[in-house]
Amino acid sequence: IEKPELIEVDLHIPELVDDYKDLTPSEMLGIQINHFRKKLEECILTPTVKRVVFIHGVGNGTLKLELRKILTHEYSHYDYQDASFKEYGYGATMVILKR
Repeated sequence: IEKPELIEVDLHIPELVDDYKDLTPSEMLGIQINHFRKKLEECILTPTVKRVVFIHGVGNGTLKLELRKILTHEYSHYDYQDASFKEYGYGATMVILKR
């Protein structure tokens, strides 16, 4: 089975939980951050994965800022950048897993 080099992870809250109407913005952000960490760790442990695109959307920028803070402080040995504007608009961050 061929494993893809590029993994896309959608962090939009409707993709992560069924019922989110009663969640506070802080709770939603926590769920999104936990999913981000879990998926990034899975990808790091999968040798065939070279790049991960986290789709966070544009919104008010809070999630993007938090992701980049975590990447800078906890995963500084990996590079990240805005993902392809053509494919994702302004709403995605690509992490490059140097092997």
